[in-house]
Amino acid sequence: MKLAVYLLFLQAFFLFYFYVNERALIYLLFGVLNFVLAWAILKGEKRAVKITLVYKGLDLFFSILMLMSGILSAGVSGLIDFLIIHDLVGLFGKNVNEPLT
Repeated sequence: MKLAVYLLFLQAFFLFYFYVNERALIYLLFGVLNFVLAWAILKGEKRAVKITLVYKGLDLFFSILMLMSGILSAGVSGLIDFLIIHDLVGLFGKNVNEPLT
């Protein structure tokens, strides 16, 4: 789970960097979303894990589409999304009484 949190923070900082360079508000909004989800997962919220799985699944789908259209930098985002999903899916196999950490 810690890998997913670190990667969500990393993607948030990437999106903040893109916001500073491009001045597009959408980068800021998704950066804040990544930051909030990482913080909630770090605090142990189970609902945040489910929201992150859905969000990163859609993000991975669009990253694959952009990669097929020729945007090679979307491959990095897709790889990070895949690693986040892989790390979070492992949480569902744990016992209900065990903490998330």
